[in-house]
Amino acid sequence: MKVNDIAKRIEKLFPPELAESYDNVGLLCGSSEKQVKTVLVTLDTNLAVAKEAVKVGADMIVSHHPILFGGIKRIDYGTPTGKMLKLLIENDIAVFAAHTNLDSAKGGINDALAKLFGLKDTDVLEPNAENPKAGLGRYGKLKKPVTLAELAEITKNKLNTPHVRISGRPDTIIETLAVASGSCSEVIPTAMKKGCEAIITGDMKYHETIENVEAGICIIDAGHYPTETVSMDIFESVLKGTGLNVIKSKYRDIFRFV
Repeated sequence: MKVNDIAKRIEKLFPPELAESYDNVGLLCGSSEKQVKTVLVTLDTNLAVAKEAVKVGADMIVSHHPILFGGIKRIDYGTPTGKMLKLLIENDIAVFAAHTNLDSAKGGINDALAKLFGLKDTDVLEPNAENPKAGLGRYGKLKKPVTLAELAEITKNKLNTPHVRISGRPDTIIETLAVASGSCSEVIPTAMKKGCEAIITGDMKYHETIENVEAGICIIDAGHYPTETVSMDIFESVLKGTGLNVIKSKYRDIFRFV
């Protein structure tokens, strides 16, 4: 398969039109005509992952998080980003990213999270203006009510993470739950309007957490990586049956609990 064939296969399910205006998705490095035998699927594309791609002989990286996200104006080979780009180009490794379109689309990360937590009557938290069946976050009813403390333990188990941060009374009964992958605190007011007693997301800031909890919602901050690592499973599933050699990146959460 060519890079372009793989890109079209992914974008058919997760259209780039669903990406947020600030995002940078699609083919970000390499030739669309390059023939691909081995694909490395990853949450992040950084110097470590570029080295991993070279080591496993990958022709292409399919990533959730984009490269060239911050408006880079020069490439300095002395920086980690410069070293990464040099390594990718020298080894002719294409990089494709599906970011907020993968968060928003039906069958994407947030749908996967809703399914993982067994939510019923699931709906989009903040529908996309052009496609109301897509959008940021999901919410729904738990199969049975649990306390915030119990939900924290469930979250650790479901997301395979040793610790989470919880805010709110541990004995609060949770019946309606919102999930929002990665760093998605901006959807919390909407979750409250939808009647959610709790939300699971990541990267919460101190003062905004105080404000939201005082407004009446419990928060489980499960971290950025744990709430989005399912992206690799999604990419692997999309590329199944293509004859490609699909390898999941061994790069893990940059944060360690000590």
